[in-house]
Amino acid sequence: MKKYSLRTIILITLLIVGVSISALVYFFISQHREELIMATIEEKINLAETINETMASPIWIYRLALVPGMEKAFLNEMASFKDVIYIRIVNQDGTIYRSNIESEWGETIEDPDIFTVARTGKEKVKDQIFKGEEIKVIIYPGYQNRTVWIGFSLEGVKGEVKWMWIRDLTVTWGGLLVLILSLFLVIEHNIIVPIKEIVRVCEEVKKGRLNARIKISSKTEIGEFADIFNQTVERLKGSKEALEESEMVLRIKVAARTRELRELAGNLEEKVKERTKELETRIKELEKFHKLTIGRELKMIELKKELRKIKKKSSKK
Repeated sequence: MKKYSLRTIILITLLIVGVSISALVYFFISQHREELIMATIEEKINLAETINETMASPIWIYRLALVPGMEKAFLNEMASFKDVIYIRIVNQDGTIYRSNIESEWGETIEDPDIFTVARTGKEKVKDQIFKGEEIKVIIYPGYQNRTVWIGFSLEGVKGEVKWMWIRDLTVTWGGLLVLILSLFLVIEHNIIVPIKEIVRVCEEVKKGRLNARIKISSKTEIGEFADIFNQTVERLKGSKEALEESEMVLRIKVAARTRELRELAGNLEEKVKERTKELETRIKELEKFHKLTIGRELKMIELKKELRKIKKKSSKK
């Protein structure tokens, strides 16, 4: 009894393959996302290093003396880099010395990482909430015990990852749909339809219709199976016809032998009747002879008795 459709099994298998490939795509995109984040962090570290080296150079100090507003213009220019939200120059006590956001000048930041970075001379990357938005902040050790802060968003990374998701999933599922459709059509034409034809012919043969044949022209193993099956059914049909012919001949022979036996039985019955009549006649004759013999013996006995009487009378005289 059929419990599951072959089409359903194939579709489920192909869908499992599609989900597995999607999982792999998700894994690679997630890995690439981490790589993009690391690349973005490295880019912002290089930016902080550039800002620090520029502002620590003697030429910068000389130009700054000539153009007082150059610090603000420089920070604004650096803050125009992709995803940069703010750039701060923070003193060791937490006071914001300069920022591209002018309203922050002179404000104090209470953060122990300022002292840690200034003491160790090693940058630090951490998460921060800025105006309700989750951002990342790089605290870079700068000149004169100051630190360079660069706050940047990951929206660019998220947008790129989103685009990668759309692109890769579209390509993946588009390719999978084409592949699934192609495989399904190939399997439908070369496997499912021939198997259904084989099942149909098997049902016909099971009902005793040995003229049924599988009509498959496939050059695969299924076509080879169909040829062997047709040959087997042809031989089975020949064997059945030979058996039916032998049965018919046997029936004719049995009928003829039965007729002979009946005739022989009839002849035997007549002969038995004749012999019975003969025996009855003989028995009757024997009975008559027996009666005659008994009658003679009785007469002999009576004659012997008469003779004795006569002898007795003679002896007395």
